Amino acid sequence: MRFELDRSETEKLIIEDSNYKGHDLVTLRIYFLSKENEWLPTKKGVTFRLDQLDEVLDCLGKIKKG
Repeated sequence: MRFELDRSETEKLIIEDSNYKGHDLVTLRIYFLSKENEWLPTKKGVTFRLDQLDEVLDCLGKIKKG
């Protein structure tokens, strides 16, 4: 699955799942629009194992609540 959230006209956050060497992963990465009008990944991002997703969501929920 892949989801895209616009941050500006030239930047977006892409959230996607993948598999690497038998590990199910979730990646959140910032992409930018190149001069060639192509979306390219930046070094800004994070990848974690899918089995950590509930823990990550729990932490984000606590941040949202303040």
